[in-house]
Amino acid sequence: MSISESELPGIGRRFEIVATKGVRVVLVIHHSGRRDLYILQRGEDEPACAAKLTDDQARRVGAILGGAYFKPAVVEEIENIIGDFVLDWVTITEDSPMVNRSIGDLQIRRRTGMSVIAIVRGKRSINVPDASEVLNAEDRLLVFGPRRNFGTFVDDVLG
Repeated sequence: MSISESELPGIGRRFEIVATKGVRVVLVIHHSGRRDLYILQRGEDEPACAAKLTDDQARRVGAILGGAYFKPAVVEEIENIIGDFVLDWVTITEDSPMVNRSIGDLQIRRRTGMSVIAIVRGKRSINVPDASEVLNAEDRLLVFGPRRNFGTFVDDVLG
């Protein structure tokens, strides 16, 4: 899934998410707080549906989507299994000290207690990468480890 973001001068910001089967979800956040939400079918330029939300409505929908009101059973099951662990995505920025260094060289697990379990590089994924894998800017890392160590990973390794 990709998310693109662009400035709309005098209006606000535009976010576009390509969801399953090429469906595009476009969200325009106006400086006034209003949100316009558009759903476009694959290959279409005109939205199949649209909704205008106030700032408060958008925040409530966001809370619902984020699981604040209802947590699917599968999420509870996963949380019971992994307990106080976190599984999260992190994107390496151009200025990160991780760029052009291997996982082993960075000693990620030893320094932070977190493990890199997958890398998405462009359209390619590397599952359970070797310690010799060299990281690039814009790589998306799937990391796993104790929740208490995630902040250390972000601060110490990402810079």
